[in-house]
Amino acid sequence: MSIFKKIVNLVRKSEKLTVTLQLSPAMLWILLVLVIPLCIIVIYSFGKTIGIQLLPERGLHNFIYLFTGEGGLYRSLLLKSLGMALLITVCSIAIAYPVAYFISLRVERYKYTWLILLMGPYLVSWVIIIVGWRLILGYGGLLNYVLVQMGLLASPMGGTWGSWGTVVFILMMGWAPWLVFPIFVSLEKIDRSVLEAAADLGANPVKRFLRITLPLSSPGLLVATFFVLLPTFGEFVTPILAGGSGGAMYGMIIESAFMGWPRWPFGSAASVVLMIISLVVATALLRVIRLERLMEVL
Repeated sequence: MSIFKKIVNLVRKSEKLTVTLQLSPAMLWILLVLVIPLCIIVIYSFGKTIGIQLLPERGLHNFIYLFTGEGGLYRSLLLKSLGMALLITVCSIAIAYPVAYFISLRVERYKYTWLILLMGPYLVSWVIIIVGWRLILGYGGLLNYVLVQMGLLASPMGGTWGSWGTVVFILMMGWAPWLVFPIFVSLEKIDRSVLEAAADLGANPVKRFLRITLPLSSPGLLVATFFVLLPTFGEFVTPILAGGSGGAMYGMIIESAFMGWPRWPFGSAASVVLMIISLVVATALLRVIRLERLMEVL
């Protein structure tokens, strides 16, 4: 028992050892569910398989095929998905920022009630939301029905479902409400006396917004960009359900390689490319603003 007490006292006195012991369960969990699977994906990306058996051959053939195979189809899909992700991010923030600005700087009471009401419709399955939008935007949906009944269209228009525009619209409307939260938190941290002082010195509302409000809310904008840009780039559920062939995105390549016709090495190579792009984008974003300011919003 005395030996046990000595060990406990030693641990208590050693701050670094105490912190290490406290963090070890979380670090072990990250190692098991994140680091090891990612290492397996990297190993598979350089290999070949017969069925699920990994052959001893190693090379860059999967990466070469990803950028040159199928007449450059995969490369084009990669660039298209990156462009769609950027468009979705910009549009989502453009919708979320005015809402967060209004709730933070214009609403005096029940701010958090507004936020809860904003998120209410999205507390259901994402698949149900997509099906709901299909009932509105589909060929025989509500939108076409109203336009035909109003005499604005002679017959239902096609192209409102199963295109890249549909995918962008649904993902934009799905992400925008969630982005209100980090932008709202960032706006709430702005000292109102600074805005009042700028007004007293003659700055008009536009100058106050561009020189004070927008720069000070940049951590929230950065978090919002993280929230949308990186997950959207690898999206595959929404393109499958709402986009069809016209709305295909890069994540569908990975999904089909693992879940459809099994091509695990090729799917792993596509996943590695996705991880590299995500790391580059994340690093670039973090260079814009310090990590300490980013953590203030989280």
